[in-house]
Amino acid sequence: MTEAVARLVAAVDAVLADPDGGDERARVDAMRPAMAALLADPDPIPAWAEEPYEGGAVGNLLHRDPDGRYHVLAVVFPEGTSSGVHFHGCWGLIGYLRGGDEETRYRAVREDGDHAELEEVSRHVWHQGDITALLPPEEGWHRVRNPGPGTGVSVHVLCMAPAEHPHRFWNRDDGRVLPFPFVEAAPNRWVATVEGLGPT
Repeated sequence: MTEAVARLVAAVDAVLADPDGGDERARVDAMRPAMAALLADPDPIPAWAEEPYEGGAVGNLLHRDPDGRYHVLAVVFPEGTSSGVHFHGCWGLIGYLRGGDEETRYRAVREDGDHAELEEVSRHVWHQGDITALLPPEEGWHRVRNPGPGTGVSVHVLCMAPAEHPHRFWNRDDGRVLPFPFVEAAPNRWVATVEGLGPT
């Protein structure tokens, strides 16, 4: 862990430990200065954490809270790769460290168990130094794509431990909502994998 990551972790710990910290939006907003400091640091994350995994997207684990409240990932998207449309079931904070990221956000017109109908509500290209939040249900469904040039790297502070993070995938073809768990493909290297994407 770099000193910049250690300072971010200490700040997140302090925010989460404060009994008067307010709602999730207030808590995530209170974490923003620490994320901004990490993005401005000349040595923000370890070099290995900026590497993709087998040519594809990966979340490189920088810290796992011992109490399972949150984790910190360096998320790497090679040029031209996309996450697909997915849902984060609880809070998150994202800081853009390298490259760009086109984020499309959606709202659920209808959700019925394991099916949903979504509509696009916004599209934005984030750049190095930008910070954004995930605050479901209003800010939960989204798709990220690296339009290039180069590899995109962002730092994510996400609720819960990686394996427990409530992550779901929306299949555009038939509207199914499927489990989208983070799976540890190699030590400290987590890949989101769609479960059940077979025939309807």
